[in-house]
Amino acid sequence: MTLHIKENDIILNEKTLALINPYQIHSASKKDENSEGLYALYVDKEWVQKLQYELFCSEEYLLFPKVLIEKISAYTDFMKLCKNLLEDDFSIKKEEEIVEFISTLMLENYDEKSLFTTSILFCDIKLYIDENIGLNLSLEEISNQFLITPFHLIRIFKKELQLTPYQYILNQKVNLAKELLLQNISISEVAISAGFNDQSHLYKYFKQIFSYSPKEYQDSFI
Repeated sequence: MTLHIKENDIILNEKTLALINPYQIHSASKKDENSEGLYALYVDKEWVQKLQYELFCSEEYLLFPKVLIEKISAYTDFMKLCKNLLEDDFSIKKEEEIVEFISTLMLENYDEKSLFTTSILFCDIKLYIDENIGLNLSLEEISNQFLITPFHLIRIFKKELQLTPYQYILNQKVNLAKELLLQNISISEVAISAGFNDQSHLYKYFKQIFSYSPKEYQDSFI
């Protein structure tokens, strides 16, 4: 296919994706008579802008930086998405697949500077973790909450805190346990309330960070 954008003609080869920004006048024509045509997915601009805000904390619409995506995995994922959208299935499944596909495209193709203007996003993630610190949070669960990849989540934390999400969560759990121990609650209850698997799990990390055991800490104040 030949893609006509403004005054430019761009060759769209087999297994290549093209991304057209809003309000760009464009058309496509067959370069090869044997071409079977193309699949086109039109995505609502406001929906994309909301997703961009979640990913990059940008109030402005971010134009996609390039037209052609020649990565085979992106093409394969797009064809799979088109097939699934046409199936008679639950709409929530289709919504999830669109979010995942568009998010991945943006995260993989926006430049580094755009990707890491994330202070607002970081604050939102940190607040979510702090409010759910007693749970056994996973990278996947946190990432899904904010429509980012686990890799992106790790990089955000390293940039903002010089810690991984795991290190931050562990630090918060241990400090919560420290506060609870001052309330003269049993150590087993403290362990569960602070999100540790059991008392021995709490003991291991408490001792590792503070160099004394939960019991020794609690007894020193009692």
